[in-house]
Amino acid sequence: MHFFIRLGLFFLLSLTTLSAVVRIMPLGNSITYDERYSDLEGTPRPIGVRTAYRSHLWYMLEQAGYPADFVGSQIAGQDVEPPFDPENEGHPGWTSYEIAERTYEYMSNSMPDVVLLHIGTNDRTTTNPEGVDQILNEIDQYELNSDHHIKVFVALIIDRQSPDGRIKTFNERLQLLLEDRIARGDDIVIVDMYHNAGLTSSDYADNTHPNDQGYYKMAVQWYNALLNNPYDPNGAMPSRPPVALEDYPASLVSVTYIESVEIIDNTVTFLVNVPDTGIVF
Repeated sequence: MHFFIRLGLFFLLSLTTLSAVVRIMPLGNSITYDERYSDLEGTPRPIGVRTAYRSHLWYMLEQAGYPADFVGSQIAGQDVEPPFDPENEGHPGWTSYEIAERTYEYMSNSMPDVVLLHIGTNDRTTTNPEGVDQILNEIDQYELNSDHHIKVFVALIIDRQSPDGRIKTFNERLQLLLEDRIARGDDIVIVDMYHNAGLTSSDYADNTHPNDQGYYKMAVQWYNALLNNPYDPNGAMPSRPPVALEDYPASLVSVTYIESVEIIDNTVTFLVNVPDTGIVF
């Protein structure tokens, strides 16, 4: 069964335009790249439809007039509509320590202005955020050597679908580590995905990885953090009030059921093939 959905676009007031784009690196593991356990079996999803939180965040920033350029050596989500910038630095299965070993290289190759760091889910053998500390040290070293400033947004990572006490402890220790670094002058913004993203059991594709609605909730947290803690050496971009989940019209139908999208003036029209489980708004 097909039907049309028409939604008025939620337009934000335009932000003061920067003289150049802000180069944003989504950095992390499978939660950044968008790989599920089911992708390691049978018939994995095409790379071109794996968007994680990145597509949602891109659409929000684009509507806000935020001049973003996602950067990284990885490409995922390049086939979705509407198109978004699919570059990222998400590495499925990697620990924070493995990311730390390559961080300086990533900074040198992509030269980001902003890093969105969600890492630690795979650090199963320890609740010590030492690997995150090493990543931040590598970023500091790159800044010192290149004279290029990077603003780092570090997430207190999301829990698993079945709550994991190790992640709770990891986040508590990470919070203390980040607060200490901030007190010593590091340009770090703590993004509390653990408490504030509001993921419930229905927001997961498996025990570890969010589904599309879960990623949407993560994107809202990144968006609020970016606009309320702007990267702007010239001081031209004002901060903005936080955005609530309900401020963006959203459907819980998977993007895989959306067959076409048409934008005319201030209206978006979706042609949707409704699944047997129905559709919720």
